[in-house]
Amino acid sequence: MNHVGTKTIETNRLILRRFTEDDAQEIYEGFVNQEDFLYYANKEKRTLQEEIDSLKGIDKKYNNPEYYNWLITLKDNKKIIGAINLNVDNYNESVEFNYAIDDRYQCNGYMTEALEAVKNYCLNEMKVNRIFGGCEINNISSKRVMEKCAFIYEGTLGKHLKLRDGYHDMCLYSIINN
Repeated sequence: MNHVGTKTIETNRLILRRFTEDDAQEIYEGFVNQEDFLYYANKEKRTLQEEIDSLKGIDKKYNNPEYYNWLITLKDNKKIIGAINLNVDNYNESVEFNYAIDDRYQCNGYMTEALEAVKNYCLNEMKVNRIFGGCEINNISSKRVMEKCAFIYEGTLGKHLKLRDGYHDMCLYSIINN
């Protein structure tokens, strides 16, 4: 696996870039305090100061070439609409992706476009063996995103996700780099 760090990725409509402290207000007013994000990420609402502190921590992590965390922005107006990150498993040369999108921008193909770009980055730039991710079994929109990006359904992990209201089954999707 070739570690290249969080480089800017451009698509037809999006720019995936590093987080900065200057993003705090917009992130705070956007997806990180929306109910769907809080539920699926199993988090509580943040204050603006907590968001600022979080971004300071993320900024320091970018010095590590094995850290991958992108903010998703619209190319035409630079509006922040979501985020996507990778958890690296060096031994198996694989990465797990996680993503979130602002409710106001769902159902426009943005997350599919972002995941497709990150998938290509992982396979072509990083040369990973395997890229995978999953979602709560009833999250139909997230399943569709992964399927549109040609991820293969591998199975369901029983009671794998702990959310506010208990444990939930998780559908697992992956692609192997051939």
